[in-house]
Order: sequence, then structure tokens, then C-alpha cells
Amino acid sequence: MVVGDVHWSDTVSIMGAVIVFNWVFNNANGSVLIIMLMHATNNAVSGQFFSPMFSGADSVRQSWMLAALWCAVAIVVVILAGPAHLSRTHKKQEEKGAEEPSATTSTVPPVPRPA
Repeated sequence: MVVGDVHWSDTVSIMGAVIVFNWVFNNANGSVLIIMLMHATNNAVSGQFFSPMFSGADSVRQSWMLAALWCAVAIVVVILAGPAHLSRTHKKQEEKGAEEPSATTSTVPPVPRPA
């Protein structure tokens, strides 16, 4: 147990799911709707549908199997997509009009210091 009712299997599951959710978000042109649908589906299926079917040691085993599934999917995503497709690449996700900061141009004038 980490704190309270959070099991280690939940922590491992979240780490795997984060990779998959981020990959889907970045490859769906920054669509929040698809992530909301994935999150709702995950909660409905794993939390409200399958979890009540198990108790005791079977519940712990089911939690670890779900964590292993998320981690396996995350590993497949990392291997197949590669590092080039795991980060933001679409213009929709970048701020419009944002310029690259450079060391030579400053937007704030220097403050004069007393001598």
C-alpha cells in the first residue's frame, strides 16, 4: 500500500496508462474528446464492470493483471511508435504567435541600477 486505499498495482497501472493516453492525445491532434472517452471507458469497464466480480486475493490478482496489460500496451506503443511519435508534433498543440526565446533579444528593458 502506498497511502490509504491505493495499491501498488494501481500505481503501476497508472504509469502504463499515462504513456498510452499521452500517445493517443499527441497522435489525435490534441483532441481532448478521445482522451475523455478512453478515460470513461477504462473506468466503466475496469472499475464498475469487472472489479465487483472479484474479491479478496482474486481482486488483487485482477488488479495486477490490469496493470500488466497497461504496461504491455505501453511497451508496444513505445516500440512501434518510437520516440519521434511520443511527443507533440502538431501545430494545433503549439501556441500561435509564440516565438523561440533567444539570448540576444530581450522583451523587458533592463532596470537601471543606482551607482
